[in-house]
Amino acid sequence: MNSAQTPPSGPSGEPPVAADTGAGRSLVAGPPRPVAAHAAILPDLAAWAGQIAGLAQTGHTADALAAMLIHSRHLQTIARAQQDAIAPILSGQGEDIVADAITALQTAAEGADDDDRMMTAIRRLRQRSALAVALADLADTHPVAIQMRWLSDAADAAIACTVRYLLRQATIRGQINETEGPADRACGWTILALGKLGARELNYSSDVDLIILHDPDSRILTRPETSQAFFVDMTRRLVRLLSTATRDGIGWRVDLRLRPDPGATAVSIQREAAIGYYESIARTWERAAFIRARPVAGDLEMGTAFLDDLQPFIWRKTLDYTVIDDMATMLSRPPSTPGWPGFNLKTGRGGIRNIEFFTHVLQLVGGGRSPALRQPSTPDALASLAAGDWISPEQQTALAAHYNHLRRVEHRLQMLADAQTHALPRSLDDIADFAAFLGHDSADVFLQQLETMLDAVVTYSAHPLFADGDTDDAAPPLEDEDRMQEWLASKGFSRPEGISHTLSGWMAGRIATTRSERARTLLSRMMPDILDQLAQASDPDDCFAAFAGFVEGLPASVQIFSLLDHNRQLGRLLGDILILSPRLAGQLRRYPMMFDLVIASDFFSPLDDADGFEKHMRAAIARAPVEQALEIVTRLTRERRFRAEIQALSGVADLGAMGRALADTAAAAIRVVTSLATADMQRRHGKIDGGFAVLGLGRIGTGNMTATSDIDLVFVWEGPDDAVSDGTRALAARPYFTRLAQTLVSWLGGATAEGSLYSVDVRLRPDGEKGALAQSSQRLFTYYRAEAWTWEWMALAKARCLTPGPTGKTAMQMIDGLMGTPPDPASVASAARQMVTRFRDSYGSAPAW
Repeated sequence: MNSAQTPPSGPSGEPPVAADTGAGRSLVAGPPRPVAAHAAILPDLAAWAGQIAGLAQTGHTADALAAMLIHSRHLQTIARAQQDAIAPILSGQGEDIVADAITALQTAAEGADDDDRMMTAIRRLRQRSALAVALADLADTHPVAIQMRWLSDAADAAIACTVRYLLRQATIRGQINETEGPADRACGWTILALGKLGARELNYSSDVDLIILHDPDSRILTRPETSQAFFVDMTRRLVRLLSTATRDGIGWRVDLRLRPDPGATAVSIQREAAIGYYESIARTWERAAFIRARPVAGDLEMGTAFLDDLQPFIWRKTLDYTVIDDMATMLSRPPSTPGWPGFNLKTGRGGIRNIEFFTHVLQLVGGGRSPALRQPSTPDALASLAAGDWISPEQQTALAAHYNHLRRVEHRLQMLADAQTHALPRSLDDIADFAAFLGHDSADVFLQQLETMLDAVVTYSAHPLFADGDTDDAAPPLEDEDRMQEWLASKGFSRPEGISHTLSGWMAGRIATTRSERARTLLSRMMPDILDQLAQASDPDDCFAAFAGFVEGLPASVQIFSLLDHNRQLGRLLGDILILSPRLAGQLRRYPMMFDLVIASDFFSPLDDADGFEKHMRAAIARAPVEQALEIVTRLTRERRFRAEIQALSGVADLGAMGRALADTAAAAIRVVTSLATADMQRRHGKIDGGFAVLGLGRIGTGNMTATSDIDLVFVWEGPDDAVSDGTRALAARPYFTRLAQTLVSWLGGATAEGSLYSVDVRLRPDGEKGALAQSSQRLFTYYRAEAWTWEWMALAKARCLTPGPTGKTAMQMIDGLMGTPPDPASVASAARQMVTRFRDSYGSAPAW
């Protein structure tokens, strides 16, 4: 198959071997070659070139110069307009030409008194710098890295001079106070360059990516209350002066779309608003964009301070799976064009963006801990990655060389018509003409070399961090309700219409967590596995409802989606929860972010005992107000119970270990809440002579709880009957400890912002519901010795003290003594018969099991 008719890819879609990287082989074969279509105008252009002063001393003939320019009317136009610069540029003085043009703009800007003069000066700089770059490339006097720096320096100067001009004009209009020194110093208006300009790697015909910020409290304004309107107007003036087309052409197209939420924000944004955006809802690509950000004009100190404040947002200390996911997704995108015509050198397979994204993701992953990786220039960043052993020296050499080679071809494409294009011409004939512009004899040779280079980029931008062998590309069409209904029905769902409508709504961004394109991409990629797993349940529709509750309860973040997509085993665990444990599914529906716990390295490790968990909780609530402390205890308890139950569900721990962990969790929570309640009583009513203890019966008493167990508690106190607390609102012993017990029951079972801790049952106390909530130790002893029923003795056998202190020890000693007294066999037999009868009366004809 002819290479000119196929997209750039290795044989059978496989990447080529890495041996032939072509790193030193430029895609520019030599001087431009005229083609047959140029025959009519080439003599006239050569005749004009022959009249250029000093051309003979450059070593280039008139025919050679004509061949350089013949492919581009744009180049012919600026060469005729800036004829005096041609010979110096061809002699290798392009850098001087650009520097002199910048100086000329600075001088002109200082004297400009109207917009027309300013725009003329800007466009003269653009023409001379563009001509310097074009001829330096066509004559091969300077490498593309130097050319990009010239272009960037010229754009920097144009923006800075225009800002100073605008500030000076605003001073004349009386909008700005006159200041000593440069008008832009401490003006409260800063212009940040991002993208290619930020990296000082500007394209030949690139626009400039800017983010413009202002300080609403700027002191330079004569009317500070107008700061928003003033700086927005100044920004619009800046864009107009730089970008408006005049008879001299344009200066630089300005792109302000990298600012926060460009569809809803003003063109100049308040500094603090921008900080708030980047610290809360900004996306990974915005982090990557700021790798190459720098202040270029206006209040440079303000711009530098803003970027300093943003460093924690850009460079994070720990690896973030969303970074890997975002960049891996971008790197894996297929070519947008089915053949060579129109193939995009920037976004196509193996193109410029492939190298840039590969570099950025490794910088973002490692740059938090390795400042050396924070390089704005792509070749410099590749060198730092190689120095840090993130990539091999061979990768660094190949990718840096290919980056520059592709950027050079990109420049040639833009020189044809001064258009911001990255795509090859759209016909094979035009590709052949472009190949001649690159010095090739034929398009086939150029395209074969290009294909080899693109394949090498794909090979060398592979990295273990991007490996994902567990993806499923055959995602169902979530947006297509009709096809989705058919697919769901084939999987066994009984209500496919409702489910498909829900999925379609998610993909339309109707819930918070799917409003970003990345979230929708992740969800569509995950859903086949999740739906397949849910289909295995006895009632897949109910399981999907639980999953929908989980998804719709998530905040506007895709961290969990990224995690589930990156680690499909966690996705299967989520499915198991939804299928096997409706109770846990309900918890995840109420607290979806609890699933974050699963990624902790110690999540499946054995849980601490009660003492360890108590210590952890006390550290977490130190110095917290009581209401906040109760919320923290509730959250930590819920999370630990979730962890214990998931360990059992996944088979990491057996049911016995889960039961012990749940009992330890409850015991620790009771201890901490008891201490909080005691401190609260002492604050309100003072201290009292005596002690208080909490006894656990039933499952918490045996130390083996289930996931749905309530807690059976008995409250015991001891002390003098005539004791009175020492507070201003003093209480006698009995009401004091009763109120303490009431507080404890309320706090253990009541609702907080984090939910409730436990369902508390206090009916096993002496005299049941008729008895005092808190019993004295003496009453406890006399009741069980003389009045308790047999079933109460059976319950007491499981008692243990849950709180420290002498009162609990005394109570347990009494209980041990009582348990040592042999019961009357006849009484036990009679009580047993009565209990069996009551069970039968309660459950009727239910199966015995």
